[in-house]
Amino acid sequence: MSNVRKRAMEAVLEAAEQDIEETFQENKITDRESEEADEAVFDVAILYAYRVFVRICEQQGIPADVHLFAELSADLAEEMEAEGEQE
Repeated sequence: MSNVRKRAMEAVLEAAEQDIEETFQENKITDRESEEADEAVFDVAILYAYRVFVRICEQQGIPADVHLFAELSADLAEEMEAEGEQE
């Protein structure tokens, strides 16, 4: 991974961490091992993925379709699950 990509990823992860902390505080989540904490982290991760998807679409001059994002995300999740089962 190039330095630019690495720095960009670190910046995104830092911003996500801040959003996760804010979400924990807003929802009074104190147990980081709880299902509620897992859901909060998942929600932030999906939101960030969608934001990146929208930005990439905008830069490429194509419309960002939320349904396409959901479909492609589901397909990717199924592929990753299948790969995990094969290991």
